[in-house]
Amino acid sequence: MCGFTGEYLLQPDAAIGIGEHALRAERLRHRGPDACGSWNDDRLEMHHVRLKLLDPEHGLQPMQSGRGTVLSYNGEIYNNTELRAELTAYGCQFRTRSDTEVLLAAYDTWGEQAWERLNGMFAFALYDPARTKLYLVRDRLGIKPLFYRVTSRGLEFGSEPGAWDFSGAAHTALDPAGVIHFLRFAQPAFGGRSVYRDLRILDPGRQLTAADDGITVKRWHRPEESCASRETAGEAELRGYLRHLLHLAVGRQMIADAPVGVFLSGGMDSAILVGLLAQMRPEPPTTFTIALEGDEEDLLAARTVAKRWHCRHHELVITADEFFAGMAELIAIRQVPLSFPNEVLIYLLAKKAASQVKAVLTGEGADELFGGYTRIIGLLETYARAKEAADSGNPLLFRSLKAQWPLLDLSSDARFFISAYSWFKSEDIQGLLTDSYRHQWQPEKEERIFTEMLDSFSGHPLLHRYFMLLEYLHLPNLLSRLDGATMAASLEGRVPYTDTDLVRYVTCLPTHLKYIAGREDKPLLRRVFADIVPPTVLERPKRAFNASLEHLFASRPGQKHLAELRGNRQLLELVNCESLDTWTNGNGSVRCPLRSWLLLSLGMWLNRNIL
Repeated sequence: MCGFTGEYLLQPDAAIGIGEHALRAERLRHRGPDACGSWNDDRLEMHHVRLKLLDPEHGLQPMQSGRGTVLSYNGEIYNNTELRAELTAYGCQFRTRSDTEVLLAAYDTWGEQAWERLNGMFAFALYDPARTKLYLVRDRLGIKPLFYRVTSRGLEFGSEPGAWDFSGAAHTALDPAGVIHFLRFAQPAFGGRSVYRDLRILDPGRQLTAADDGITVKRWHRPEESCASRETAGEAELRGYLRHLLHLAVGRQMIADAPVGVFLSGGMDSAILVGLLAQMRPEPPTTFTIALEGDEEDLLAARTVAKRWHCRHHELVITADEFFAGMAELIAIRQVPLSFPNEVLIYLLAKKAASQVKAVLTGEGADELFGGYTRIIGLLETYARAKEAADSGNPLLFRSLKAQWPLLDLSSDARFFISAYSWFKSEDIQGLLTDSYRHQWQPEKEERIFTEMLDSFSGHPLLHRYFMLLEYLHLPNLLSRLDGATMAASLEGRVPYTDTDLVRYVTCLPTHLKYIAGREDKPLLRRVFADIVPPTVLERPKRAFNASLEHLFASRPGQKHLAELRGNRQLLELVNCESLDTWTNGNGSVRCPLRSWLLLSLGMWLNRNIL
């Protein structure tokens, strides 16, 4: 919906650089091309750019309440109508239909307890001058991003790394730990760190408070406190309630004063959204799909869904040249290396869709909630079953796994997850990095992140805790990817599968309803929505927008980009040349296309952003 940037001074006698922050906001105009606004006093300056989706004539930000509270906000509050009615009963009066005003009134009424009442996606900066406090707050799953820097003057914040000018200044030095996390887990922001040394990301479900006594960060959302694993009354009741929750989520997320479409990948998750939308509205859905030239299987599946529901359907077929040009554009806008190649497809499709709609529904979140990653979940389920048997006095299966999985670390629950989840394994990193960077890798700190999260879910079976790791550690990266790729094209991505009520319910379901060993992925979702998804689509394996790396790297531009890595001075300071050749030349059986992609993405980002 928007973007914002600003600075809060912990030293009131310092001077705010108004011109500098206005320039930062201008660098975020792709997030909000429709309007801009600013607010400042002697402690705080905020700038906001707006993509108009709700109450376009009003809702200008930053917005100030009658009590003086100031808000700059990015996102959507989907229970806006219900909260407005509740707040009206408390005596609040509203001048606009915007959810921004509702969020302000919620804080003025309930204080920090307001965040837990919100169903939506949001990242915001809220200033309470009466208490001399600035709050930075991010939603439960990290759908909307929020970055910050602590300086000698105070606190700078913004919606994207692109708000800051990283060309040539001292603080552009990369963060070795952040870069290694990117190579390990395909996440440019992980554990609160980014790939820039002094630029932090506020983790999902966190609140940063800046006040005269300093800066603190705390969790405002604790999923483990709202979830008790439970059996359900009956499968028919479960199916009906699940369908009801997703139906409500789609309806909530279609609310807008501008056109909303759907990204249709040819997979089950987006097909369900289209089917639900077609059933609840008289007008046919507007759908969009994309494919690489020569790899157009997804187009056929998407057409099948579009034909069934009489959609206003749009297709985009791109060449390898267009793909790599889009990759360079997106890195320049986002100023981070890209995690996965379909991020480029999302961006290019968003550019096309933005000429017709202001927002799109997408299928992100279904895999993490319903068990879509059969490879890794299969490993986790087998390990968890063996571990629980060993804890009960039967170690035979666990011992056999050590022989079957020599490359996986079975020495602890966290280490096993890391070894199954990471792209560059521990031994790969040791050989990949140059001496100066190898010594800066701190695997014990990396492990601590996973261990603390697993421990926070204690009381649940181990496989359930692993599911929650995927939901609260893996999913935020995919959601940030979606936000960055769509907002780079001035289009908002909305994600019904992350609806607060739906997530709260599905997260607490026992894992045997989400994963059946040796069977298809997402069995519960398939059974509940089999009537609205064409059988040929329902039977397909899991699909996002597919960018075949084998096809891309075999193309002329792909070969050219891989070859250029060997002359990338910035990358070779980080990665030793022999290892680079191993992963990008395809020698023998060790080559993994995704690892080659991570190195290419990192190299292109370094070339542009690090001097």
